[in-house]
Amino acid sequence: MVLLGILALMSAEVFFRYLFNKPILGTVEISSYLLVIFCFTGMAFVQSQRGHINIELVTQKLPTGFQRTLRIIMLILSLVIFAVITWQMTIAFWKSWEMQEVRWGALPVPVWPVKFMIAFGSFTLCLQFLLDIFDEIRNKMLPHGRRS
Repeated sequence: MVLLGILALMSAEVFFRYLFNKPILGTVEISSYLLVIFCFTGMAFVQSQRGHINIELVTQKLPTGFQRTLRIIMLILSLVIFAVITWQMTIAFWKSWEMQEVRWGALPVPVWPVKFMIAFGSFTLCLQFLLDIFDEIRNKMLPHGRRS
């Protein structure tokens, strides 16, 4: 839906700019905010589907148990990194909310909603990392990696 919003906004901008010589104010600001929201709100879903880029050139030749151990380590490191991102973006969101921070451009647009969505998207990704870690540990304990 967000991508369709960006597409509609950019199409309307082109239409109004070239046909009526009346550009839509704030198109760049709003579409860049929508793109950030699109990216951060979808990361947890993509992780749940194992859809992120995964290069297995070296690891595919390793024993299955070692692959699982490396995956658990990678998930824990990812969790730590995104926990820090969540923590810092929550602080940034709160400061932005308190001061009612605005990005000045063709149209003054509040910044706090985007910072909130980055913090929220990072938080949901952390939750997904936790689920993946528990799932990998549970599968590692089962014989031959069978899932129950």
